[in-house]
Amino acid sequence: MSHFTTVETRIQCLVTLKKVIEELGYAFKEGETHVRGYQGQLADAIAVIDTKSSYDIGVVQTEKGYSLIGDWEMLQVRAGVEKDELLKNINKRYAYHKVMDEVKKRGYSVVEEKTDEKEVVTVRVRRFA
Repeated sequence: MSHFTTVETRIQCLVTLKKVIEELGYAFKEGETHVRGYQGQLADAIAVIDTKSSYDIGVVQTEKGYSLIGDWEMLQVRAGVEKDELLKNINKRYAYHKVMDEVKKRGYSVVEEKTDEKEVVTVRVRRFA
């Protein structure tokens, strides 16, 4: 019986996802295609997020972008990776990087960036003609 569960995301850029995963302190291994799970079970993926345990998180390409696959119950027990917390952090950093990429693409410069006590990021930008 497989313990793997796939979690859909709105992530569409693998380059940005890799940047976020590495910022969160995990190794992003492209070219590895097997995600390790319960009792040595394997699942297919296009990349693997190394949790420094015997359980991995896989990146799976879908029609809508990318999803994450893993044995989330055992990831929490063995690697201290809590699915909802990890997804929240990935989504937050991914959104940040996508906004910053768009800011640069449109010719703006960041004038000020603040993060409040609720971890809300406010960015003020300016474009010089």
